[in-house]
Amino acid sequence: MPNTENLFAASLVLAGFFFLAAAIWTYRTNDKNISSHEKLPRQRILGAAIAGLGFFWCVFHARPLVPSSMHFYLFPTAIFCTWIGYMLLDYLFSRALGGMFILFAHYFLHDSFALKTPCKPYFSLLCFAMGTFGIVLCGKPHLLRDMIRAVSKSDKWKYSTICMLSLFSISYITYGLIHLARK
Repeated sequence: MPNTENLFAASLVLAGFFFLAAAIWTYRTNDKNISSHEKLPRQRILGAAIAGLGFFWCVFHARPLVPSSMHFYLFPTAIFCTWIGYMLLDYLFSRALGGMFILFAHYFLHDSFALKTPCKPYFSLLCFAMGTFGIVLCGKPHLLRDMIRAVSKSDKWKYSTICMLSLFSISYITYGLIHLARK
């Protein structure tokens, strides 16, 4: 089983590559492929997969709060909630992505203090921005579609979004490599 610092470092590197892929995807978004790209926020299958991962992650956080006699029901509840989300929620991918941003921001911030991450104010600001964007996506999921439309029509939106995603990518990969180099 990997130790906490290696898992944290790997999570940071993977998050960095996710933001890099998002920056490349944003760069490739234009008027020709907008019809396929703007369907992403409403993607139900991918959204259900991400939501399911988020719910299963939350099961482990819920165990200390729930009586031990109820632990048996946590995983079926996560499966049921994923199914309900798939059946009833619109913009499921946007909501699930926002939820994962919130979970990762909490995880990154918690472990950054436990594992003595250098330059904590900057890292905390990154986590705050990611978590806040997650809250916005959960509350107003259609804004991701609107953002994709703005990116396809305006170079200002496109390149400022790419710069932000690249900043997150470079920062998270760098922090991940710093934690890997400590070993």
